[in-house]
Amino acid sequence: MSEADVRIEPLANADVAAAVELAVRVLRVKPGDRGEQFAADITGRCRQMFVAKANGQVMAYGRILKLPADEAGPGTPTGYYLSGVLVDPAWRGRGIGTALTQARLRWAFARTGAVFYVTGADNTASLRLHAALRFQEIKRFDSERSAVGVAVLSQLVRTGSEVRPLITKE
Repeated sequence: MSEADVRIEPLANADVAAAVELAVRVLRVKPGDRGEQFAADITGRCRQMFVAKANGQVMAYGRILKLPADEAGPGTPTGYYLSGVLVDPAWRGRGIGTALTQARLRWAFARTGAVFYVTGADNTASLRLHAALRFQEIKRFDSERSAVGVAVLSQLVRTGSEVRPLITKE
């Protein structure tokens, strides 16, 4: 199967269970309330989840949601945040994470002029992917969610075809 056989589309109710199963299998976590969270991405006005599918099977997903100030970390602004990209290990390295991110950016830029994301300072794959899309690092802060104890806040601002930082780096 080739990358041409992969489709990126908004999460549908029929995909929720498969997305939860992917998270449980790949992340080795309990399902918890993921099904409810993912279902809320279908109906929520300020959030969306996209899935990558091959032969109708979900093999990856990525979310975007609007968060209030300080929700993503101390000193983070209110705004739309990329969240939760997960690609089945068998499908990694094929550009699916980038395609999911581009779909989420298109959705967000129809609603706002800036998109943010936070990742651990040690998550080099995520940092490289977002740098290639021209995200700009804004600040670093202490975070228990990062294995190295430091998280990175970055943003991408769209003004017509121009991309520029909205917040100056601290």
